[in-house]
This record gives sequence, structure tokens and C-alpha cells, in this order.
Amino acid sequence: MLPVAVLDIQAGHRCLDLCAAPGSKTAQMLASLAHANYKKWGRGLEKIEVKGSEQFLRGRIDYSGDEGCVVANEISAERAGMLVHQIARHQSLYPLVVFTSHDARYFPSLRREDGREVLFDRILCDVMCSSDGTLRKSPHLWREWSSRLSLELHAEQLAVALRSVRLLRGGGRMVYSTCSLSPVENEAVVAEILRAAPCLALLDVREELTLRTSPGLETWKVAHQGQLYESHAAAVAAGVKLQRGVFPPAESGLGLKKCLRILPHHNDTGGFFIAVFEKVAAYVAKGAEVADAETIRGYDSDRDEDGEEEERQKQLQKLEQAAERSCSAQERAKAEARRERARTSGSLARELARYKCLASMPEQVCALRAFYGLHESFPVQLFFSRHHLQLMADGELVQTHQGEANQLLLLAAAAAEVLCCGTGEHAKRKLKVIAGGLRAFEKDRFEVAERSTSLRLAQEAVELLAPYLGLRVVTLEDVADTHRLLSQRDAATAALVSAGKSQLEELGAGGCVLLLRTTSGSWLAVSALRTRKAVSLFVNDLMMPSMRQACGLPAALQAEEAEKRFVSARFQGFEVDKRPMKDFEPLQAAPDVGFWQELSQRKLDLWRLDSSNVPVTAFYEASQASRVPAKCFLQKDAFQDTRVPVGAVKVVGELKNFNTEEEFRAFLGNADARQSCLAEAVAQISSAIASGKALQEPWQLRRLLLCSFADLKKYHYSYLLTLPALKTPKPWQRVREPIEDLGPEVLALVAKGLREKDFDGLCLLTRAADVGWSLRPMADLLNVKVESEDDLILVFVDPSSEEAPAWSLQNALVLLAKHRPGRRRVLAFRDPQLAGASGYTSSGPQLRSLLFRYALDAEMESSGDCRAGWSKIATVDLTRFLDSKMVAANAVDLNIKLMKWRVLPGLEPDRLKELRVLLLGAGTLGCGVARALMGWGCRHMTFVDAGKVSFSNPVRQSLFTHKDAADGRKKATAAKEAVLAILPDAKVEDVVMDIPMPGHPHQSAELLRANVVKLQELIERHDVICMLTDSRESRWLPSLLVAAAQDRGKDAPLGLTVALGFDSFLVSRQSYQNSPAACYFCNDVTAPSDSLAFRTLDQQCTVTRPGISGLASNCAVELLAALTQHQDGFAAASSNTASISESPLGGVPHQVRGYAAEYALAPTETEPFGRCICCSPQVLQRYAAEGMGFLEQVIADSSILEDVSGLAEMKAAMSGMEGDVEAFDEFEDL
Repeated sequence: MLPVAVLDIQAGHRCLDLCAAPGSKTAQMLASLAHANYKKWGRGLEKIEVKGSEQFLRGRIDYSGDEGCVVANEISAERAGMLVHQIARHQSLYPLVVFTSHDARYFPSLRREDGREVLFDRILCDVMCSSDGTLRKSPHLWREWSSRLSLELHAEQLAVALRSVRLLRGGGRMVYSTCSLSPVENEAVVAEILRAAPCLALLDVREELTLRTSPGLETWKVAHQGQLYESHAAAVAAGVKLQRGVFPPAESGLGLKKCLRILPHHNDTGGFFIAVFEKVAAYVAKGAEVADAETIRGYDSDRDEDGEEEERQKQLQKLEQAAERSCSAQERAKAEARRERARTSGSLARELARYKCLASMPEQVCALRAFYGLHESFPVQLFFSRHHLQLMADGELVQTHQGEANQLLLLAAAAAEVLCCGTGEHAKRKLKVIAGGLRAFEKDRFEVAERSTSLRLAQEAVELLAPYLGLRVVTLEDVADTHRLLSQRDAATAALVSAGKSQLEELGAGGCVLLLRTTSGSWLAVSALRTRKAVSLFVNDLMMPSMRQACGLPAALQAEEAEKRFVSARFQGFEVDKRPMKDFEPLQAAPDVGFWQELSQRKLDLWRLDSSNVPVTAFYEASQASRVPAKCFLQKDAFQDTRVPVGAVKVVGELKNFNTEEEFRAFLGNADARQSCLAEAVAQISSAIASGKALQEPWQLRRLLLCSFADLKKYHYSYLLTLPALKTPKPWQRVREPIEDLGPEVLALVAKGLREKDFDGLCLLTRAADVGWSLRPMADLLNVKVESEDDLILVFVDPSSEEAPAWSLQNALVLLAKHRPGRRRVLAFRDPQLAGASGYTSSGPQLRSLLFRYALDAEMESSGDCRAGWSKIATVDLTRFLDSKMVAANAVDLNIKLMKWRVLPGLEPDRLKELRVLLLGAGTLGCGVARALMGWGCRHMTFVDAGKVSFSNPVRQSLFTHKDAADGRKKATAAKEAVLAILPDAKVEDVVMDIPMPGHPHQSAELLRANVVKLQELIERHDVICMLTDSRESRWLPSLLVAAAQDRGKDAPLGLTVALGFDSFLVSRQSYQNSPAACYFCNDVTAPSDSLAFRTLDQQCTVTRPGISGLASNCAVELLAALTQHQDGFAAASSNTASISESPLGGVPHQVRGYAAEYALAPTETEPFGRCICCSPQVLQRYAAEGMGFLEQVIADSSILEDVSGLAEMKAAMSGMEGDVEAFDEFEDL
């Protein structure tokens, strides 16, 4: 929250939050703006008098002045929606805020119709960053963090900042902040901002904060690929291409020490960076005339092309390609639907809308004035209707709704100006508004001919609009009518008893406002609809409970109705606890996304099918907002010994995760099972109270049980929670006392003590004549002496925001009744904000803590039974929050891990997952092997091929599409992109090169050497080399290099060859270290020749049965998988079958020959041929001695291999033995 604190927002300021999600800073900006305007706005309906319209208007809240506004922008439509939801609890401030969805780098300029630009007084650039400052609370980032992230984000961060400079008013203030500590994302960006925008001055605001801060850096080193570089010149000298701007600036005097660094260990916080700028002159963009060509110029929407539209077109092109590549009809339909939504929405996943001012609709204004008797000061210029637009096939935007608007939205004058300037006809680039303004009027569903308008007042705006109404305001002064309407939501007019009943009966059908008297004598304004014989309230479920309570009615009935609506449809009908809970407020489970991610990981890797209870640690905090459920938080580290936040209360317990949805359903439907699972927790609580151990360790009173079902295939989680409370023979009797008896000074003392000392959520507040009030631990309960029993108060950190304290107080009351009975005072503490950062202040908003007096006697000791207090059944869909790449990766891994659970406990999937596989050839076999490797979860692949995708390829080569062929794409590149489209987290490379072949002297000497060196380098950094090319001679050099690399010890690669015949195939593995096996060429009695020349059409194409390649590819990958699981690894001896102890996946033969005609597989054990032209000792020794020279000779004349290997000598010796041996032909190329 620090960036907003140094923004210094004042009344009337126009503020812009460029990267607003998730919304906490936007909410803080709104609160700051509201506080600055508080005196100007007045108190609204508190001043309303009901004796005539003129007195009635005294309470008007006027938004027509210059109160200012906040524009909250977020690039992601989904996150923008979450942003709107986050601000929903500040509904009264909705007229001040407009939510937009733009790429912050291209946020459009706002101009009035006369051309004058609307600039902002305050701009917050809390930009996207690598988040390394949050590692303490998000340790999983250690696995994902890389210095590369900072280098990649630098340019985007700078572009966002420079765009904000362009939008900032002279004299305005801009704050640039990140939750990163990398100088590349911080000081380097600040230096570039100052270099590109001399109109800015860097401010030193460290005096405005009370936290310990460190100055900005002026020198730093840049990390890249494991090396550190001090300057751009040093990086250039090392052959590394990095932006000049990521290095420390050469010029001095930029004042980078004025930046603020918040280091984690200084304040027990996360890491943060803040730089505050003031615009001291007009902004002049630096263009091409700037000497430094790498300087980034800020985007100007008045001069530049629509950068956001360019990004949209790029994404549309990607969606187009995805639709073309989709293999199945279902995938294609989904891809086409995404593409169509993107095309018709005008921007990706966003809907366009047109806003129309009420002032431009005179007929509707007249109808509203006549119907509601609106005062002449009613600000029609602040009300807007919203109409959705649809992009037609011809590119025309068409309004989908005509006629009277469904809603009218109220905006403050400054927000209305932003809306008009951004969405008006004169705007060059339209502002894409997601939401904005407070819903003031809405259309009801009843069609009545005689009324002039069907718009009724929305409850959210009644307090703002009621002062303007001269008609259709009815006063019902009898409290009985208030109770009837709030209990039933509607009532027949004949059943009302107030004097205002006659006035209501005279009203025609339509909207109206009822002024209802409360039990305290105040007035409650409620939106209603008058029908022919009745009146109905239009109040939503969230607002109704507080209204009922304000009128002295219980909110329980409404809460039960809301509970039924919130329960997931999957578990609807299961009532987990029917007992009314008016005396204490149950806690709701609030697991964060990290908790479910950790649960999923542990379920897959540790628990598997074990459904035993697992220890967890949670916490809750004192309530800080009204109408917010009491929450028990579970974070990612809940399965460890969690360190709870300062001031929070630790809750220990267990997680019971069910394996199937049916088990979970059965548990929900069995009350006895739910009660019995709490027996151990109840026994522990009872023992801790009886022994007095809970006085020393108050956490013993809080035992949590979280029951859940995790659907790991869909990432859907269902759960409910309980903190069992000991049942007492009779209900607790309490009396509420005024909190003013203590006063804000005492509450500030409590807030300070709870923050500075670990009282574990329970402590004693005692008063002595000499020292006044002080806090003491619960362990002092038996010995503490006070003059009066009123001087001893139990302090309970209360997460509840309702009239009743939280559920967890009950066990503390039993403890108190056991060890110090009597009429005891209990402070339900809910004001942690009183512990200010700069001293401890007693000033602030209205106190929210509650003071009770409970009757505690020996009869209140527990009988050993419990009240469960189960929470509502909740569900969460994690796919909304997770990166789709991670979801896809986990889904692939899940399929493999399930094999380990059910069938093969000895399976080690990570051995195959981490293999680095080199695929020489991206054709029929290359595509098939890659597909099968992905099925096993293999992530690291490199495709090597020089060919292009032809039109005949897609039908047999599963990674290619017709579009690849039409575009003439390289096979290696197309295969890489196809793998990434299927398995987004794969690490795939593409290398376009011709493999040198014996007898093919077609490459220049330089290119030949480069290709050989490149192939050597690829083989050195891969674990498995798959020879998948379609000619015999192209396999020779890789096979030789693999054989020569066997002296590398455990880092030696495995050579795997796959070859096809018409209806047969061969899968063969080479010798690996000391485990001999024949290579592909051990059966040859001739040197490889040029088999690619003089080929007829049938020889140029792959003439095999279509299913052969799939059989061969899968057989090769299954052999590789079996080798990874074998106890001897790649060095395993040949075996057609293997025991489970040797290899969970069975046999590991040297060769497998497949025959489609016979539907047969023939595993074979082989031995190396002593005169092999590839792997014989003579050839390997010659290569080791001569290296590149030997290879150049073989490439020029492959017959040399027969001389070197001794094959020529053997053939000469056999030439005179024709009568003694049978003739044999050269083996066909498989």
C-alpha cells in the first residue's frame, strides 16, 4: 500500500491506476480521494427531514462539483472483472471510478470536443515485474525465477512509465513501483525515464514514510546466462547482446539515491521499490533525432498507430494458426470459437459498449421528472446509459439494444468527463470501459401502460437520489410495517398500519422510495415497487441482513437463504448443520490458490490414494471491514509449521481429503460420521482446558478440521470447515456493553500489544490504580488480582464482522468458566488499525470492537460433546487463476503418476521426463516419436531437419497441417511450434541443417565443418540420440559420433535408430559404454553410397503402409521408457522379458523387428560386427586420430570405410569361395 501513500491524493484530483489488478491499491486510492472530499460531501440521509421537499433537499450529496475520479485500468479482461468485484465493497464510491481494459503501454489520450486534452493529476505505475521481492511469502517463485525475467520486462516497464508521463498533468505526481529488487527493473528504468523525459524531477519522499528504507542504487551489474557484466561495453566485448538501458547510466546527477528500496529484513515485510516523479515542464517526446538510437520513446495515441490493435492482430494470427493446427474436431471448434470471439469483440475477450448521457435523451428526462418529481437541480449530465455493441461481419459496430435503457449509471463530474472524452464520437481511439459508475436506475420487468417510465431506483443509490425526489416518496412511520416488509420483502397495502398507507394506495404502479422507521427512531430509505395491490422491496441479499439488524430483526433467516444459493449445485441438498447460530458466527474457510496448488502436488507425489488426515496450520485475523464473513485463512505453507502474520491467530488442525466425490457426498450426508470425526479434537480441547494447559498455550482451544474433495483432472475443489466448540448444558447468556466504556485509547493499547507481543489470540486486559490498563498473558489468569471484577477483561481477537462474536470464542469461555467463573467482561477486538505505523494513535474511524459480559459459572463446564459449526460447502475452480501452461503440464503428469499409483509402484516418471532427446529427422518418424515422448511427459526435445513441409506430409506426419505446407515452412520449426501448442511447458529447439553423409560431397568445406561441429555439440548436450531420417547414409555420422562419445562415462548418450520398410520396421539401440550391441550398420557388408540420386517417383516418396510409422515410433519410445526404468539404465543387457525388480516396464532387447503382415514383433539380441563401417574399433580409432580430416575423406569417398574397417579385406578373401558359400544380396534399407 506504500505507493498510494506517497501519491499524495487531494480533493479534485484525477487519478489513473495503469496496472490496477487485483484492486487493493485502487481501493486505497478511492478511499484517499473520498477522505479528501469527506467534508464537502456531507452526511446524506442523516439530515433528511420528511416534511416537504425543500427541507428534504438539505441532505443532498452533490457529485456535480470537482470531486475528482479514479480510472482503474487492467489489460486482462478476466483480471479487470476481478478488479470490479474487489471494489464492489466500496459501492458508495462507485460514482468516482471508471474501470477500463487497455494495454498500459497504449492507453489512449482523452480529449474534449474542442481538442483540449484531459490529463491526470496522479498516476500510479505499479508495473508487472519478476516479483522477486515476494519470495518470503511465495517461496515457489524460487523455482521459476530467473535473471532473464528482469531483462525481458525492462522494455515493457519503461514503455508503461513513459506512456504515463505523456498522460500526466504539469505539476502532477507519478509513482513508479515494483515488488522486485532487481535494479534492471527499478533504477535502470528510472534512469531511462529521466533520460527520455527531462520534464520530470525525481522526488525524495522518504520523510513521508515511517518505515526503514534504503536509497536507490547508482551502480550494479547485469546478470545474463550465469555471467555478470558491469557495462554495455563489457557485454558487447563478450559477444552478448543486451539493451544499453539495463546498465548503470554513464551520466551523473540523475539522483537515483532518491528512489526508495524496502528491504524484507528491515521491516519484516516483502521487498519493494518506489520512485516518485513530479512533472515540472511540458513533455516533449524524443524522436529519431536523439543520438542514442536505443532510447525508447513514449507511445503517443494522437500520432502513432494503434499499438494495441497491432497486438490484437498478432494474437488473432496466433489463434488462426491454432485453429488450423487443431487435430481433432473438438479442438478445432474450441480454437475457432476463441478466434471468433476475439474477432467480433474488437479486442481480445472484451466487449465493446457505447455510453450515452441522459442529458442527450430529453424524452427520458421528461418522463423521469414527471414520474418522480425530480428537483430542478437534478444533475442529468451525470447519468449515463450503457449499450452493448457487436462487431458485424462487414466490420460495422451495431448496438444490440434499442429503446429505453435497462440501467442508468451515476458518475461524478470528473468521471463523467473521462467517459465522454473517451467514448464520444470525436475520440480518435475509444476508451474500452469495462464498468463505471453507480447503478442508479434500473428497468423493472412489469409492463404497465399508464406509467411514463419503467425505471425504478436501485437500492445502492437510494441515499444519493432520494433528496431529489418530490414525488413517490412514502413515509411508513409504524415499526410494525418495517418489520413486516423486511421480513417478507413484500406486503399487501391493505395489511399496512402506518398513516402513510393511504398515500401509498394513491400511487400508481411503478418504482418508489419508502422511508421506514427503525426501532431506534431513525429513518431507513428503501427502493420499492408499487404494484396494483401490494408493495415489494428491491434490496439485494447482501444488503438485506444489515437492514434487518438496523431495525432490530435477526439476520439469520436471510443468511440461511443466502447459504442455499451459495452451495454448489453438485452438493445441493446436503444440510451440514441445521442448528441456528445466532449466538456465535461460524468461520468460513478461505484457502488461497497456493494452498490448493500445494495440496494437488502432495496428493500426486506423497499421499496418492492415502486418505488419512494430514496436519495443517491456518490463521485468522481481527475483522477490519463490515459485512465480511469471518474467515480462516490457509496458505501454501499450511502443511508446514506456518509462521502466521503479525497480529494473526494460529489455528492448528487436520485436513481430510477424500479420494472420490462419492465418498465426499456420503460424508456430507452422514451426520454421525461428521460428528465422530471430531471426537479426537474435542478430547484434546477438553483435556487442555481441564489440565490448564490451554492457559499456557491458547492455540490448544482451536482445532480445525477441513474436509475436501480435489478433482485434479479439472482443478475443481469442494470443501467445508469446522472449528468444534464444546457444548455446554445451557446457552451462553451475554449482555452487550458500550465500547465507549473503554474508549479508543485503551483499544489502541490493545492493538499495539497484540501486534508487538504474541498472545496467541487470547489475553487479559487488567487495570491497576497505579499503572492503568495493561495486557497480560492468559497464564496469569489464576494469579492476577484486581480491585474490581470489571478491571479484568478477556481480550479475544475476533474475525467476525457481525453482531455476534466468532465461533472460536466458545472454548475460551469454557476455559474461563473452569478456572475463573463469574460475570466476566469479554472484549471482541476488531480494531487492529489503531496500531498505527507512526506511533499509536487513537484517532480514526468509528470503533468496531464489541464489549460483552458473559455469565460464567461451574454449570457451564462442557459435557464432552461439541457443536460442530460447519461452514458452508464451497467450491473453487482453480483454472481461472492458474496459467494454462501449468494446467496442461500437470494434466500430462497426472496420467503418468496414476500408473504409479495403481499399477506400477516402482515406476519413476521423472527419469523420462528429464531426458534430453535429440530427434534427427522431423518427418514421419520424428513426429511419431515426439508424440509418444509427450505422452510419457518428456519435455526436452530438439528437432533437426533441413526439409520443408510438403503437401503430402500432413496426413502421415502428425505434427503438420496443410497451412504449414502452403506456407512452405521448415519441418523442424513447424514441429517445434506444434509440440509447444500441445505441451506448452515443453522446452523444444529447432535446428535447420543438413546432416553430412558419406558419399555426398555437396557441401562447401566451411559449411561441412560447421554442420559437423553443430552436430557434435547437439550430441554432447543430449541424453538420447534418435536417428529417424529416411536414408541409410544420413544415419552414419550420428551413429559414429554416438559410438565415439561412449568414453564420457555416465554422461554418454544412447543411440536409438528407427527404420521403416514397406510392411516392417526396425528399432535398434547401439552399444552403451561396456554393454555391447550391434549398431544399425553392423549388418552391412558395403559402405553407404548416395541413395538419393537417380530416384524414381516411387523412390522419392515414403512407400510404407501408413500404420507402420506409428508402430515403429511407439515401439522405440516404449523401449526407451523401459531402459530408463531398468536398474542398469541404458547399459541394461538385452532381455525379451525382465522381472519387476529389474524393470517395471518389462524387457529391453537390443533390437525389435516388426512385421505387419504377420502381426508379429521379434525382439533380438545382437553383437557388434568386428568390421562394421561405423562402430568397429578400427573406424573409431581412425576418427579419434584424424577427426575432421577423416570425416572429410569419408564424405568425399565412402568406399574408404571398407578399407579402414577391414571389410574390403574380408570381401577379397571370400571372393574365391563362391562355391562354398551361398550368395547373398545387399540388405534392403529398412
